Amino acid sequence: GASTLQILWYAVMPNIAAVLVTEFTRALSMAILDIAALGFLDLGAQLPSPEWGAMLGDSLELVYVAPWTVMLPGAAILVSVLLVNLLGDGMRRAINAGVE
Repeated sequence: GASTLQILWYAVMPNIAAVLVTEFTRALSMAILDIAALGFLDLGAQLPSPEWGAMLGDSLELVYVAPWTVMLPGAAILVSVLLVNLLGDGMRRAINAGVE
């Protein structure tokens, strides 16, 4: 028979690789959103470290005067989370195509 390591590597790993990639990218997206939310509530890293959530919170009173001060950090959060999710979905599809 095969050793435990061989069974794990050749039988189990191909079947759970797509799930692991999906869960990792989901957790990374949630971490980005959590850090942005904490920064927005002034519970994140303190000044002078730049955070998108802190930038959103600081520019909230300028939303009618200078709306780009809110749109740019919000767009950065949106794009980064979207890219991580699309990367994870693409990797999952590639892994599933390779397994089948």
